[in-house]
Amino acid sequence: MTSMKNKKNARPRSVSTSPVKVLETELEKLRQDLRATVRAYAARLEINLAESRAALGSLKPAEELSRERLNELRDLMIHVRKRKLKPEKGRRKDLRKIDSLIEDLQLLVPDKAKR
Repeated sequence: MTSMKNKKNARPRSVSTSPVKVLETELEKLRQDLRATVRAYAARLEINLAESRAALGSLKPAEELSRERLNELRDLMIHVRKRKLKPEKGRRKDLRKIDSLIEDLQLLVPDKAKR
């Protein structure tokens, strides 16, 4: 009879409190966080890249730039040109390289170069 009492007193397992369902819900939230984070990260990189391009477009003609500035631009050009990425693999390593490269290009932006 005690086993009958235990069964009666036992709380029926709700589908919503099932560890599987809870984890599925959390994974869906994680997926949403991932997408939002990737969008924000990509947007930040795009903005920084656009700022660098705009700063580059606002430079004086090459004939009027100092030798030091020309060398800096040449080094940046070589750095950008020699990038080795495999975007199809979707690796963090490639994202870090892109992030680092864009950070280096921020030297072109007058306000950010002083930081």
